Amino acid sequence: MSPRVLATRDAIDEIKAWQERDAKPDTVFRIDVRLGGCRGFKLFFDLEDAAQGDDVLTTFDGVKVVVQEDGLPLIDGSVLDFEDSYRGRGFRLANPNARNACGCGTSFMADYPDGASNSLDGGEDQIVAGAGFSD
Repeated sequence: MSPRVLATRDAIDEIKAWQERDAKPDTVFRIDVRLGGCRGFKLFFDLEDAAQGDDVLTTFDGVKVVVQEDGLPLIDGSVLDFEDSYRGRGFRLANPNARNACGCGTSFMADYPDGASNSLDGGEDQIVAGAGFSD
């Protein structure tokens, strides 16, 4: 089974730097999909002390990434990236399920697929280098 969410080297390095700045190396990085925004769903990224019971967890090069089980089908096949450019500085998610995304890149429309699996089959060898993100 291919991984449900991938991460670029830039994203993993930035998460590690954030954990180091906060002196919390054992935190998990959450990709949070919530109802809201101007298009229906909104993304949030944060460090948390631990995964919750309904989280799906994968590890990339020692970094634990969690997504709440019911939000995972909305971002299935996505690539987490970190950008530091003239367009801004922050985490981005290249989401193949997003349609009609807003200009800020954090709000999107997506259909919740039927019969979605809740297994996140990632691994340290599945880090994507230099993946772009959609407009």
